Amino acid sequence: MRHTNRVLVAAIACIALLVTLTGVAIAQGIVGEKLRSGDTVTIAAGETVSNDVYAFAGTVRVDGTIDGDLIASGGRVEVAGTVTGDILAAGGSVTITGTVNGDARIAGGTLSVGGAVKEDLLAAGGQLTVTQSGTVGEDVISATGQLTIDGAVTGDVLARTGAYAKAGTIGGSEDVTITPRAQAPQPGQPGAAPTATQQVIDGVRHFLVVVLIGALLIWLAPRPYVAMKTALRERPLPAAGWGIVAILGFVVLLIVILIAMILLAFVFGLLGFSDLMGLDILGGIVAILGASLLFSLVAGYVADALVGVALASLVMRGESASRWRELAMLALGAAAVVLLSSLPVIGPWVKFVVILLGLGAVVIASRRPRGTNAVGAPGGWLQPGSSPQTPAT
Repeated sequence: MRHTNRVLVAAIACIALLVTLTGVAIAQGIVGEKLRSGDTVTIAAGETVSNDVYAFAGTVRVDGTIDGDLIASGGRVEVAGTVTGDILAAGGSVTITGTVNGDARIAGGTLSVGGAVKEDLLAAGGQLTVTQSGTVGEDVISATGQLTIDGAVTGDVLARTGAYAKAGTIGGSEDVTITPRAQAPQPGQPGAAPTATQQVIDGVRHFLVVVLIGALLIWLAPRPYVAMKTALRERPLPAAGWGIVAILGFVVLLIVILIAMILLAFVFGLLGFSDLMGLDILGGIVAILGASLLFSLVAGYVADALVGVALASLVMRGESASRWRELAMLALGAAAVVLLSSLPVIGPWVKFVVILLGLGAVVIASRRPRGTNAVGAPGGWLQPGSSPQTPAT
């Protein structure tokens, strides 16, 4: 569950890229001749296009010159000519054998650079290859299943990949994280199922992060902490229901952001505000990534902390309370939640219930008026330097 959070963020970013390409192309195409679509879009050899090109087709091929940027989406995107600006391309395969004077941002199943990218190369997909004839004038930043660099990179290489091979040259630093793929793994080999020791280490790491985040809530956000804890302890069933609503609401929020980004791109393109289109796209992607990061943080860690404290409060009863007692309850409860979530078969279900309860507690607490505690009495919040009090019954 913890590993899927990072995958979720990456998947959302890729979806945003693909939808953005389509939306921007449609919006900009209404203005003039910048949009080209159909089964095949070709900039023929000897042809020069003196503006940006937005291409949406089964095959996009550039043999001539684009005096501007190229934004393309299709089954195959091939750049054998010259692009004086930047490239933003997504497709089943993206191949650059020509010259790109700016940055190249590409995503797809098979990515190949056999020409010259004068500035940065950013790539995400299945396989990225910088061939022997390929050159990158600045940095290479990639997240791919396989990375091969046989050409020349002037700057740094920052990558996360499943397999890495290098026969070319890298002028700057080389920071490549290899994440082995699970292909017929043998015990003890990379990609094999984690051993009991590895599972224990992962569990301890997760426990420490949960305790750290819970402690920050207790010290830095005492009022919301008490509100969420009280909501979870007194209204567990409504919290689970609100948790489901929160998950659905998160999905709806992402869709709304994408739609709003496309509509604004449409309006800005219609009015000819190309600079605002770029800000709109950047803002939409940042909003999606920010919302995904916040959701992952709450679902992955805050929920564990809240449910852990609620469980511990069933054992550590008493009217006297202090922040140190809260930390002790947090540590005890977090250990129980992490342990139960790590059990085979039932662990994922336990984690799912914990996520629902934690998200629901956050929603219930956020809907409660400021200045009232869980039972509506004023002054029930945990004040800095004070002790958390058990609501009167």
